[in-house]
Parts: sequence; C-alpha cells; structure tokens
Amino acid sequence: MKAIIIGAGRIGRGFVASLLKHNQVELTFFDVNPSVVEQLNEYKKYTVHVLGNPEKDTVIDNYQAYLLSDKERLVTELVESAFVFTSVGGKNLASVGEKISEAYHELYQQNQLPKNVFITCENWLTPAEELREAILNGLSEEEQNKFDDGNDVSQAVIRASGTSAPSDFDLKNQMDTWVQDYWEIPVDQARITVNQLPDWQYFKFDPQFGKMLYQKIYTNNTSVALIAYLGSLKGYTLLSDAANDPEIVELLDQGYDEINRALIAQLQVSEESQLEFSRIAKEKYQSRTIIDDVDRIARDPIRKLSPTDRLIGPAKMALDSGFEPRALAKAIAAALYYDNKEDQLSVKLQEMRAAKGDIKTLEELSGLKENDPLLKLVLAAIEELKEKEWIKQVNEDE
Repeated sequence: MKAIIIGAGRIGRGFVASLLKHNQVELTFFDVNPSVVEQLNEYKKYTVHVLGNPEKDTVIDNYQAYLLSDKERLVTELVESAFVFTSVGGKNLASVGEKISEAYHELYQQNQLPKNVFITCENWLTPAEELREAILNGLSEEEQNKFDDGNDVSQAVIRASGTSAPSDFDLKNQMDTWVQDYWEIPVDQARITVNQLPDWQYFKFDPQFGKMLYQKIYTNNTSVALIAYLGSLKGYTLLSDAANDPEIVELLDQGYDEINRALIAQLQVSEESQLEFSRIAKEKYQSRTIIDDVDRIARDPIRKLSPTDRLIGPAKMALDSGFEPRALAKAIAAALYYDNKEDQLSVKLQEMRAAKGDIKTLEELSGLKENDPLLKLVLAAIEELKEKEWIKQVNEDE
C-alpha cells in the first residue's frame, strides 16, 4: 500500500512516517520547501529518533519526495496511493486543498476516478471540514459529486511531540528528526464511509472520535501555552525547565483543573477521558527527555489570543460553566506580554499594546469587550504578575 504525506516537517516525516513505515506502507512526500525536498532526495534515507528509547528508532527509506507545486506528480501519486496525510499547519490547509483540487480536476478531465482517504494531522479545531471545503471549492458540481463518491476526508489527533536534534548530537543527516515515545494516532472513523479501513498497528480508528480535537487542543495546546508564556516571563528557554518550575507547576495544576471542569461540562466528555488527557499532557511537558524551546511554543501569540484558540476558548468555556478561570487568565496575561524580538508577530503584538494599551489590544485580538468578565480577570492577572515581578517594569514603561 502507498500513502502520500503532504508536509515533511517534524510530525509528517517524523511521527506519521515512522508509524506508516512500521505498517510497511510505501511513502511519498510533498512539501512546499525546495530545500526539504532536495535534502530528502539527496540523503535517500533518514532516522526518526525516539526520545529516551533509541532502540525504537526507525529508519525511513525507499521513499520519494516532490514539491507540492508539481501537479503532474501529485496527479500520478493520487492515483497510485490509498491514503493522503496532511501535516502542514491548520492555516495552510486552504492552499493545500487548492493544490489537491487542481490535481483532481485534471484527473476527472482524464476520466480517472481515484479513491483516497485523506487524514489531517493538524493542531486545528476543524481541519477535515476546512480541507474538504478547500478541495471542493475548485471543482465543478459534477466533479464535487465524483469526489464525494470516491473519497473520504477525515482527521486525526496528534498527541506526540516532534523536536530538533539534542544540542550534544553530532548531526550528519539534516533530515533526521526526534519524536516522543508515543505510538498511537486516533482517527475519526465516522468520517470514513466510502473506503475500507486498513488493518494498521498504532492507528486507532475511533467511531466515537467526537470532540476529541477540541479536547486535545484545549488540554494539550492550552496547558503548554500556559507553560511557555509564563516560562518566558520567568526567563526560561527550555520548555521542560519551565514545566518543572514550582511556581509554574502550581499554576499548571490549577490550569488543568479549570480545563478539566470546563471541557467535561461543555463538551460532555467523560471525566475519565479528560483526566487521562491532562495526565498524559503534564507528563509529556515535564519530561526531561523531550527537548523543546519555550519560544517555539510561544511564537505567533496574536493567533493564540484569538477568540476560539487555545487560551480564550477554554477560558470562555470555564465562565460558561459557572467558575472563574484564574490560572488561564494568567496565561492570557503572559501571552499578551510575550516579548520576543525574533518573532515578528510578538513584535507586532508589543507594538499594538504600546500604542493601544492592554484593553484595546485584547478587544481587537480576543473579542473581549470592556465589561467582559474574562477581561476583568486578565487585567487582574496582569497586575498580579507585575506584583510578582514576572512582568518586568520595562514593559510598563513602553
């Protein structure tokens, strides 16, 4: 069996590729970065290193790699492949869908009807809907019907981390990547109604997938954002160091309690399932074997302060559930003050804050109006963090 992986980053060529390789699936990569494609083809193989368990390392070889702009090749591979995985970042799904749509249009003009299962592997709340919509937007009504008759668009939850090489590693192959020792990909089975499910190890096709993406993002992504933004205020560079700081741990535990209560109430997930999500997430971020940077997690704070993203979304859920998310409010406050001169969006955020003030900035980015109870909690959290001197005086003088 053959599969396409669109997006040859740490998760695509690392976590997803290694699990497919263990299932004897032949791989073809597509990426928008010419350097990545060139290096994949130049090295011809690379190693997915498992953090803390080198005996589980996987060598990825016998693959092909192409630019996503190579429509002719994409057309060929869609015909020959049964599965297509994306790992491109949610905001890039529309452009990926456009390329796939162009390829399908070409195939339908040739009277070819490929049957594929698309599985998004994104930290995004509605990736399957967005990818399918982007594909269908470029097709005629007749082509849309043909696409739906032969293809499924589903989604997966990625709970594993991918990281760069440890600082003391003698890196000879730039395509080598490092992943967490975690071996499961839950997939939304209910969205696969046309094609047959494969009998693969590690892929859990779950008919009760439901709100799992919300659960994952509002647990994992929310809690790691709390760690990163508070850790940045305290001067940490490594995520695991921040996640083990006693003061941050206290807020992290409060944050998990707020997240758990909110998601159990609002998503109607089971308490057992939610507590398990939180337990696994905390273990992951506190693990010293996973080397990740605070700034990598904290980058793009403007998007992460948007109304439905990982900070504002669950905080609003908590208020709707009848309690005040004080730990999440501190994470929002820390994100608002995230100051990294190497991150253009952080620079833009600090310029906005300096020009408009905290209240107007939060209103514009997060949709928090003047009398919003969450805004009041965030403003109180800012004052508390200033009193603790986590938010330094230099920020007040901007």
